Amino acid sequence: MKYSRFLNPFTLILGVAVLLLTLISFIIRTLPAYSGNPDVLLFVGMDDPTYQLRRIEQVIANYPNVSWFDPMTFFPNGQPMHWGPLFPFIGATVCLLAGAVTRPDLISVSLFIPCVMAALMVPVVYLLVSRIADWKAGIVAAFFIAIVPGQFFFRSYYGYLDHHVGEVLFSTIFCLCYISALVYCRKHPVDIADKETWKVPALLGLLCGLAYVLGLSLMPTMILFALIVGMFTPVWFIIQRYLGHLGASALFINSITFLTAIIGFFIIGVHAEGGLNYYTIGHPIAYSLLILGNIILFGFSYQLRDKPYWYYVGVILGVTILGLVLLAVLLPDLYKYLIENAIGFFGSDDIHWKTIQEARPWTWDDAWRTFQYSLLLFGAGAAVLLYRIRKELCPSHAFTLIWALVIFYSTWQHIRYEYYLAVPVAILAGIAVGFALNLIKKPISTSSEKPSETLETQHHTSQQGPKKKTVKGHEKQSFPESHAISGPVKGISYVVLAVIIVLALLFSYQALGRDMMMSAYNLNPDWRETTEWLEKNTPDPGLDYYAIYDKKNFTYPDEAYGVMSWWDYGHIITFLGKRMPNANPFQYGVNGPNGSARFFMTQNESEANQILDNLRTKYVIADYEMDTGKFWAMSTWDDPDVGVYPYQRTFIFPNPDDPKSGVNYPILTDEYYQTMISRLFNFDGSYTEPGNVYFIEYMKPSASGLPNPVVVGGSETNYTAGKALMEAFNASDNPNHDVILTNFGYTDPVSPVSSLGHYRLIYESKSRATPAEMADLRYVKIFEYVKGATIPGDGVLELDIKTNAGRAFTYRTESKNGTFTVPYPTETTIGAITIPGKYRNVKTKAEYSITEDQINGGIIK
Repeated sequence: MKYSRFLNPFTLILGVAVLLLTLISFIIRTLPAYSGNPDVLLFVGMDDPTYQLRRIEQVIANYPNVSWFDPMTFFPNGQPMHWGPLFPFIGATVCLLAGAVTRPDLISVSLFIPCVMAALMVPVVYLLVSRIADWKAGIVAAFFIAIVPGQFFFRSYYGYLDHHVGEVLFSTIFCLCYISALVYCRKHPVDIADKETWKVPALLGLLCGLAYVLGLSLMPTMILFALIVGMFTPVWFIIQRYLGHLGASALFINSITFLTAIIGFFIIGVHAEGGLNYYTIGHPIAYSLLILGNIILFGFSYQLRDKPYWYYVGVILGVTILGLVLLAVLLPDLYKYLIENAIGFFGSDDIHWKTIQEARPWTWDDAWRTFQYSLLLFGAGAAVLLYRIRKELCPSHAFTLIWALVIFYSTWQHIRYEYYLAVPVAILAGIAVGFALNLIKKPISTSSEKPSETLETQHHTSQQGPKKKTVKGHEKQSFPESHAISGPVKGISYVVLAVIIVLALLFSYQALGRDMMMSAYNLNPDWRETTEWLEKNTPDPGLDYYAIYDKKNFTYPDEAYGVMSWWDYGHIITFLGKRMPNANPFQYGVNGPNGSARFFMTQNESEANQILDNLRTKYVIADYEMDTGKFWAMSTWDDPDVGVYPYQRTFIFPNPDDPKSGVNYPILTDEYYQTMISRLFNFDGSYTEPGNVYFIEYMKPSASGLPNPVVVGGSETNYTAGKALMEAFNASDNPNHDVILTNFGYTDPVSPVSSLGHYRLIYESKSRATPAEMADLRYVKIFEYVKGATIPGDGVLELDIKTNAGRAFTYRTESKNGTFTVPYPTETTIGAITIPGKYRNVKTKAEYSITEDQINGGIIK
């Protein structure tokens, strides 16, 4: 019976095993969903997951249309969308089928989608590995992909709603289809003269193309797998040529695959200009070049059909070099475009990448922390594939090895691709374990283990070419041959098996332990509280949050305005605040003269004001992380040549008990305290005089030979005395030394910090970010940018303020050129801030009342 093999007991047992692994994969990722907490928004990860929810909401409101332009972010330009349409379409479709239309219901349903996609990887990996190895390797690989920790696990964990696990799923499905085509064509090579040999490969090529288009519609980074195919194709042609075929199989499969990809791409559409990480015309050009390459390779194979195969290898190398030279000479713009995209994808010296957590380089510590003993199995699996390639020349093994190496290199350049690497690691580790298990066999073959075929017994082709080689092997055989094993060899086999099994068990224990320790995602409560307040208590920007707008004929309404913050928080401002950030996690609006980095790093309020005027920005949101941990990233984006150095410097403080040793310790300079982020967050825009400061004399690195300055003297003193010590230092008498006034606390300036006359605090979150013995800083603060009223006079004005969090402080502003510029009205409430009294002049005791109209009109009192 045709389908009887699917009903035999062993196949059913395998099916049940794969199903159980699939369920395990799903359950360990969805544990937070069973906590009983009805507040599902609590489990949503920050950044990208919130924006995916925004996209799903938008598709539901406009089903089945997907937006390619979002004016609700990167204000006042609007965001061109380089994420594909498939993920939000899947999310919206599932939500509509489940009847989830309210935001809580939509979140509840959507958060399961990455978990389901990760669970589906189990049968996909089993099918893939069973094609190139056997069922034992397939089961082990399926188990490994179910539990592998690191980027793949946490990006598919309940709460991390993003397309990354979808990228892995659809790219692996493409590889499964492609490997299936390789396996079939290995046994049934295409003969150009025999149309009967075209039918199945044509269907397989179409299937590969459709799988590729699915991945492409999720993200344009799917082009990485076109590159892998491009790198593998010459190898496939060489293998076919060596075995006596002209390479028609490669020509057929690749041409149909990427013709389908070209058609699919134009269905998706051209939606941007620029690199291949966007939906640009570069995609069909790249696919066309790949097809052209196949035609050229086949043409040379046909022309050299009577020559030894090494002639062909030499021609391929020569033509490749010549082709690159001709492309660079004849089409320099295209050549530059392709090279720049390759460099941008696989690695770049741009220091900005290092400020992005997922874009930084992978290190050995990262690798071992995630994969541990499976890295050894990965290496063993690669060795097994090399052994089988040498023994059997199976194209599927060569493709798998190239796939693994390219993804490994990609991950080494950018840690984000670790989620891609989980699949090759699981596959090669499974192959290693399967190989080891097959080392121990019965002395005589069993009836279930058929001898390997030779190519002489396979499909005969009428192609004219050199005499076919006889090479053992086909993809479904067990790894070692089933012959009697001698005593010493058998002993070595048992040792290898024991080592591999121990490594597999150690990895399984480590992986499951890390998986079960994974805590639930927790949307930052302070940012949630802040952005929800923002939505309810700030003017409507005049846009329909759910509408789809066409970039070509879109203009912002007059009442539209932006919200300035660091790029990390752009998506939550859009999703929960329903307001338009100037910068976002796509890294749009970050650098440049009007970027968020320049705004927060400038020490000039006039420059900051001009930036906000240029961007039509009304509010600024700052948080504790921007002031501390993220400060180095902001300074690096602002000026990568100097980075954080002018603001935070590291000194070597000698050990008093052992002067030859010391401790590296960071200090804060005057430049730090004068930045806009510090003046806003640490001092609430208020004039602040320094208290005690540290006067430090140090030896320059050029004199000490050490990487950081060495402290040779100093003392804690008041600002006036410290300033006098600075002035008294004679640099000419001490050419190897220098001095600096510094401090260690974020709210302890080393010189007077001027007030900000155009920024007023209107809200702060309730959580305190500092301990009780330090100045009271709340986690997130919202400031409003205003024109400010002008009051004539000299000296210092003070105004008592009480925040919504119950914190009381005094806003102080100093006179400049005989006037004060003030941002707060008196005896009223602004936002969530209460101002109970009037401005008072510290020197003259005069009091001043200011209205909100005067503040907004910039009126002189």
